[in-house]
Amino acid sequence: MEKSIVFAGFGGQGVLTAGLIVANVAMQEGKEVLWMPAYGGQMRGGKSYSLVKIDDAPICHPDIEELDVLVAMNRPSLEGFSRFVKKGGLVLINSDTVGEDVPFEMEGVQVKRIPFATIARGADNAKGANIAALGQLLKITGMFEPETFKAGLLKYFEEKGKGIFAEKNASAFEAGYQYQ
Repeated sequence: MEKSIVFAGFGGQGVLTAGLIVANVAMQEGKEVLWMPAYGGQMRGGKSYSLVKIDDAPICHPDIEELDVLVAMNRPSLEGFSRFVKKGGLVLINSDTVGEDVPFEMEGVQVKRIPFATIARGADNAKGANIAALGQLLKITGMFEPETFKAGLLKYFEEKGKGIFAEKNASAFEAGYQYQ
């Protein structure tokens, strides 16, 4: 299983966290993993992304050559990273921040517009758009078993000292997974 995924958005949208959760779950599954975060000088509001590479074999380089998946939480991320998505790939667009007035399609690439923030708010987790995105990503790609992934997600927050948000994060993940 070789996968290259970029989670991209503004600082504060949880794209580094989303990538790190996927990387942690993949490591727990015995995969080779590379997680490479990048963010601008300011933590909130600046450009931010995380690259996750997952493979059964050792990963030789951290380059973004071709992506299997792009999760674009805002328009600049969609515009900046979509060119790397390979044919047969997937682009998930946060339709709460990239409206229908921004046309986007790619030949040979599955493009889905999902209202991640709306889903998260509906699950009583206003800050959980990134977690809802993980649910939808998992549903579409089938990269991990849902219960295994959810356990890894909750373990991540518990180890960060944020276990009090476990129920809200589980709810946002489930809502993202169940969407459409």
